[in-house]
Amino acid sequence: MFKFWNKSILIGTILLLILAGCGKSSETSSKQNGDAQKEMDVRISYNLPAEHSTGIYFEELAKEIKKNTANTSIKLNPQTFPNGQLYNDQQLPDAVSNGAVEIGQLNVGFLAGEDAEPLRIVDLPFLFDSWEAEWAAEDGEYGKLFGKQLEKYNMKMIGFAQYGTVELYANKTIKLPENLKGLKMRAFGKGNALMLEEIGASPVSMSSQEVYQAMQQGTIDGYSTGPSSVVDRGLTEVTKYGTDMQIHYLPFQSVVNMDWWNKLPEDVQNAVLKASETAQKASREKAKSDAEEYLQKLSAKGLELYKPSAEDRKKWVDSVKGRYDYYLKKSGDTGKQLYDAAQKAN
Repeated sequence: MFKFWNKSILIGTILLLILAGCGKSSETSSKQNGDAQKEMDVRISYNLPAEHSTGIYFEELAKEIKKNTANTSIKLNPQTFPNGQLYNDQQLPDAVSNGAVEIGQLNVGFLAGEDAEPLRIVDLPFLFDSWEAEWAAEDGEYGKLFGKQLEKYNMKMIGFAQYGTVELYANKTIKLPENLKGLKMRAFGKGNALMLEEIGASPVSMSSQEVYQAMQQGTIDGYSTGPSSVVDRGLTEVTKYGTDMQIHYLPFQSVVNMDWWNKLPEDVQNAVLKASETAQKASREKAKSDAEEYLQKLSAKGLELYKPSAEDRKKWVDSVKGRYDYYLKKSGDTGKQLYDAAQKAN
């Protein structure tokens, strides 16, 4: 009897210990589940190929965001949509502003309204003297002013995605400003259209994806874009002439939907900004290293590129002086501050 009683106590004690252990294990598991890291999907849309310097920015951004938020309060899972797969360059400003995508490439040429006028400084031809001048401006007061203005469109700017230089291309020789008179030229935004119009061309606004067919069918005589786009989009097949005079050192802006941004915890915001710094550096290095290579590719594919003499370049600069007067008149105090900051960087 005594032995049986002892055995019963022993078995009961063991069962209690097992149950207590299970309860403790269950509680720990529940606590761990309660503290589990939240996850959030993020759509990143841009309008150029993934291997382009702009694409390098957004692909690197996605990779760095995933890495940097691995242990933050929210883990972000970015998915990229390159080459206009999810909204083209004309649609992206509204898509980001309305929250249809969380992060996107911005071409300010497709922004509407008076608040966009100061931002059209990026369309001013011959604004920066070098890559380094442009980057110094973006990293300084110029970049801060730019970002503040974009907040009026419900966007937070997190960085600059380098595009490259911008030139003129056509199926007729382009050597002097008068060669553009009467030509139907594709423009990539309002500011670019105004420049072409001032020189004497007839600007036509269209997305970069439409240029090939328009040139092939003769709907347009030429277009304004960068050497990289001419090569990457196969436009060498429908183009004969181009320029080599660095009309623009052109960046796009990397913007996020402001409502989405404001809901992110501070540690996640900091992780995204850090990711953008890394991506911006990679994009700049890629754009600069690619610049000469793209020019060589254009020549190899049969395009005749005109590099103006100092005298001819001055004629081009003089031909667009009215753009500066127009810009400063339309853009107000913010425009003047941006212009002064750009000149200081030069």
